[in-house]
Amino acid sequence: MTAFELRSHTADLAVFAAGAGFAEALAEVARGMFSYIADLDTVSARGHIEVEVDSTDPEALVVDWLNELLYRYETERFLPIEFNVSLDNQGMGLKARCLGETVDPSRHRIKAVVKAATYHGLRIVHNGRWEITVVLDV
Repeated sequence: MTAFELRSHTADLAVFAAGAGFAEALAEVARGMFSYIADLDTVSARGHIEVEVDSTDPEALVVDWLNELLYRYETERFLPIEFNVSLDNQGMGLKARCLGETVDPSRHRIKAVVKAATYHGLRIVHNGRWEITVVLDV
């Protein structure tokens, strides 16, 4: 007899975002992720951080971008609400100015934890507008 068992478990959340351009869709997918983490109506654009990400392809750029934002949130406690994204390096790199503020538990309602953005179920579609679907490990 064993003292443990393995059980099926779903701990994922998919975020869908769209924009007129790829940069706008990247900004919206980040906003979608942070809307799951916190009540963004309680956050003000009092400060900013600069983020730069270079990747090998558009899919990696989505995952790297979101995971860099999660890293900055976890290490610096910066809670962004606006994302001014520009692309470079033939669309394989981005620079972003992220507006928001440091988490203040007395004012901000943190709702959930996101562990990582994943490649599982990742989709990027360009049909007149850009659409991104990414699965988050929660």
